[in-house]
Amino acid sequence: MIERINALIGALARVAVEPPVPAPVRDAYQDFLSHPYVKPALKIVGGLLLLVVGIRIGKWLANFERSVLLRAHVDRILAEFLRNVSYAILIALIIVSALELTGFPTTSLLAALGAAGLAVGLALKDSLANIAAGVLLIVLRPFRVGDAVNICGQAGVVEAAFIFQTQLHTFDNRILVFMNSQVIAAPIFNYSQCAQRRNDITLLLAHDTDMKHVFEITKRSVEADSRIKKDPAPLIAIGDITESGIVFAIQVWTDASVMGPVRSDLLQELQTQFGASEISFARYLPPPALAAA
Repeated sequence: MIERINALIGALARVAVEPPVPAPVRDAYQDFLSHPYVKPALKIVGGLLLLVVGIRIGKWLANFERSVLLRAHVDRILAEFLRNVSYAILIALIIVSALELTGFPTTSLLAALGAAGLAVGLALKDSLANIAAGVLLIVLRPFRVGDAVNICGQAGVVEAAFIFQTQLHTFDNRILVFMNSQVIAAPIFNYSQCAQRRNDITLLLAHDTDMKHVFEITKRSVEADSRIKKDPAPLIAIGDITESGIVFAIQVWTDASVMGPVRSDLLQELQTQFGASEISFARYLPPPALAAA
């Protein structure tokens, strides 16, 4: 394209005006075009025109790319990131083309920019790692905004996910900001990805407890709660018998949104029923201290 524009400028500089244009006008026009500053000026004007038009076209192409990605159900954050990357590449190409059109030596400029880019890349390797991790998080989608998760040992709701960082709103009303390289390297527990979750309740009962009666009370309490799923079926069992007491285990499935309330209500109901039936919990007895030698 640069060669064609240069050829057009050269042809414009060599144009010969045919009759019936008067000879004085033709001579003045040719003298104007043969002036040593005219051709460079035309190149500069052409470069500026290419820069202005190219920026507008590049912006339109970048926005068009974003709209196509969004219609293809690509994540909005990823679509915006790819749009910005494409726009930056297009602007860089347009600027280099405009400089080359004006006659500026771009070879040395590209070499200098390459060396500078390498130095900046080495200096910002951690930031680039965060960007790469952000792209992976957006593509792999281990969580979405609004999901309840546990990241790096911190539990909360994902409030925002960006290319560089992820924001977590904890359940005690704190805002935590994790760099994406930390998020991608740590285990991620997503509590909202599955519609149903299992509630595990463990009780320690005294050794002399009537376990048959305990099973009956627990079964009635579980069946009375309509929020507890029938499939998978609840599990009521003796988990273990230890020196401290009988380990009584209950496993029930509920919708993830009501997991906490179901656990609290079931524990409250069992506490009431066990108290009315004089079913006692085991007392914790610390191990005896060793006699000093």
